[in-house]
Amino acid sequence: MDLLLLGFTLIFSLTVHEYSHACAALVLGDTTAKDQGRLTLNPLKHLDLVGIMMLFIIGLGWAKPVPVNIENLINKRKSLYIVALAGPLSNIIIAILSTIAFYLTDSQSGYNSFFTYMATINILLALFNLFPIPPLDGSNIIYSFLSDKLAYQYNKIVGKYGNYGFLIIIILFNIYPQIIFSPLSIILKILGLK
Repeated sequence: MDLLLLGFTLIFSLTVHEYSHACAALVLGDTTAKDQGRLTLNPLKHLDLVGIMMLFIIGLGWAKPVPVNIENLINKRKSLYIVALAGPLSNIIIAILSTIAFYLTDSQSGYNSFFTYMATINILLALFNLFPIPPLDGSNIIYSFLSDKLAYQYNKIVGKYGNYGFLIIIILFNIYPQIIFSPLSIILKILGLK
């Protein structure tokens, strides 16, 4: 049951996350995601089989990144942060709605556990994606605000070492899990979910 709940929550949350990136890009003038069929809530268009398997195996995984052509955005790189923030923001909204639903449901109904789980996973996804390590959303947010000179240097570094991003993330979260679980615990306490 827990595995099914985890699977449903992750698939739903990752799908909404990626769909939100696609929507934000379209609003800002880039049709790339729409043209590639990514402007949809169909999870099959967003999920990466290896990424989902890794979530269950090591607790870290990914969906297919939504393609964005920065040159098509209204303010080009300077508006990329809006597209990048859209994903984590969608997870925060799901967490808020789940918390509200938690307080509106009968504690004996069993739905409380579901809404607590949904809120927890989405807060975790938002925190995780906001880390400033490529290819996570946090790195694109920072990239959006860099000067042109620093952005050029950033691209050179990412071009050279970008493929090691997930390896760095896996090592970091395995050595220092408190880096993400400490803020998660604080937020859950504030919301009254822990």
